[in-house]
Amino acid sequence: MLPGAELPLPRALVDVVVGGVVVTGRVERLRPTGLVVELPGALPPGDGVELYWNGADGVRVVPARVVLCWTVRTGVRVQLVPSGPAEAGNRRDAVRADLRLRAQLTERESGAVFLGRTRDVSETGLRCLLSPGPLAPTTGAEVDVGLTLRGAVFPVPGRLHRVSPDEDGWDVVVAYAGLCASMADLLRAQVFAALREQRRLSLR
Repeated sequence: MLPGAELPLPRALVDVVVGGVVVTGRVERLRPTGLVVELPGALPPGDGVELYWNGADGVRVVPARVVLCWTVRTGVRVQLVPSGPAEAGNRRDAVRADLRLRAQLTERESGAVFLGRTRDVSETGLRCLLSPGPLAPTTGAEVDVGLTLRGAVFPVPGRLHRVSPDEDGWDVVVAYAGLCASMADLLRAQVFAALREQRRLSLR
């Protein structure tokens, strides 16, 4: 591995891009020579790939080479060795899943409440379609989003990053802010499960 190479941490969701095809997986562990990623299918050893993930300062990308693959109960694990330094990436769809979850968004300062459903969810934020009402959501407002997951409502703190009018209401993007570790783990697991199911259906 390159000395001081920047890599995603264990359990992080990643996009592996090979030959123009994007496969989403999860980092299982770091090794002195690179990292091990679990994917839904195998990659040929020797292939060059690009690895995208959400870092502290936005999306990051690092080139890597496949050195080993082996099958496990939940998929295929691939050992990757970085072949260059990490750089800023610009893939909006990196580690983002289409998920339709019931959501209640409350602006902390005004107390305004909006109901709707998510359109997609990632490790760093979510996009919602909110039902129309007498008030418009406020761009930049601090909010609490109640997400219905596994039959229960979980609080997700954040900030309204973008608000756009939609023919069915308001299309909003919420960036998480101050998310606790347990909630981050739950959202990560939900996103990963949804991406695996989407991948399974695409292979039918």
